[in-house]
Amino acid sequence: MEDETPRTDDEIKRAVIDRTREVQLADGDPVSEQLLEEVTVEDGVVTFTVVFDRLNRRLSERLSDQLRGAGLATEGIDHVRIEATDAEAPETGLPVTGVDSLIAIGSAKGGVGKTTITAALARALDESGLDVAVFDANVYAPDIPDLLGAEGPIQNTPSGRPQPIEADGIEVVSLDLIAEDGPVAWRGAMVHDVLKDLLGDATWNDRDVLLVDLPPGIGDAVYTIVQQAPLDGALLVSTPTDAGASATERTGALFTANDVETIGVVPNMTATGTNESPYDGDGRELEDAINEDAVASIEPVPFDPALRNPMERSFVDGTSAGERAIADLAETVESFVAGKGGTRAPEDAIDLRGLPPETCKRQAITELGVAEDGRLSLLCRHDPERLRESVAATLESDGKRLERADVEDLGQEGWLVEFETEPLARSEPLA
Repeated sequence: MEDETPRTDDEIKRAVIDRTREVQLADGDPVSEQLLEEVTVEDGVVTFTVVFDRLNRRLSERLSDQLRGAGLATEGIDHVRIEATDAEAPETGLPVTGVDSLIAIGSAKGGVGKTTITAALARALDESGLDVAVFDANVYAPDIPDLLGAEGPIQNTPSGRPQPIEADGIEVVSLDLIAEDGPVAWRGAMVHDVLKDLLGDATWNDRDVLLVDLPPGIGDAVYTIVQQAPLDGALLVSTPTDAGASATERTGALFTANDVETIGVVPNMTATGTNESPYDGDGRELEDAINEDAVASIEPVPFDPALRNPMERSFVDGTSAGERAIADLAETVESFVAGKGGTRAPEDAIDLRGLPPETCKRQAITELGVAEDGRLSLLCRHDPERLRESVAATLESDGKRLERADVEDLGQEGWLVEFETEPLARSEPLA
């Protein structure tokens, strides 16, 4: 008789999913109800990534227990880890996950070449080695897909989250990439809901930087992103004209009012050297006219029609004045995000953010139980003091003492709690 015991991680994963299908919910099981964003198995550890925001607290706690039981009942599984989708997302505003730095590119004036700058900058940053994404926030006239060669339609994950389209390594999300027979309701919905569906819910895949191409004007889309998205900085784009400078100054004032740092002012389509331009002037006066407090002074980008095809250009070894200017801009942005983006949490921290309270506590205790040296770093959003008290009481009943529990406030990232345990001696009284 052939041995059917699962051997590889993939075989164990299939066995875990089969077990999970036996978990009974009101209308089916966690798999058919699309409550599992992901199931992974590695070295005897199964990780369930759960869509808790579709469940109330009671059902969330119950499902966590059932998943833990299904995992441990599977041969080859020694430890079960429960995680929440969008764990790293802040609890308010327009959360964006899977991205280290979020940069907006804006101008209240239309026709200044803002989208061209965004697409060319994305290409240049990608060539420099960064993992790049672009979000097209122009819900009325989206152009980014054409410039980056992104072709839809966008597909959804089992839980309904949009998956970015990849264009030569650059992830792209735009309303233009939604299939005609897809969720048309987004087109008629409130702008905030469209942006949440496409920007906030998208499954951005570990991007170093996400560029947000804002629409012209200062309408609902611009206000929503500037006021609610976790922007790290912004670029202001203008042509060397009084009208362009005046309109872009209004966008800069909106960034400043919402504590969004201006990286720099990008003078675009300027007359530089031998390059002809529809506009007069080299644009060097725009920084003082628009935002003299910008972090960096940015070299003007000359009028260069070739930039309209950024995926056909090489900015690493640029030969035209426009390509070299974009390469310089990319260096400025790369330097800015290197100092601004990323997480303050240690890489090995176990992420308990987004878990219901009891599940968070049980997971913390379970993780401590398998920590080889009795040390563990956790990320959470619940009251860390209550978590510490619960963990200490449970450990004590198991003959262990919580030796140390250091707490650090990471702001929007939540709380970092670092535990260290020490077994109690047989003769040592319980405190």
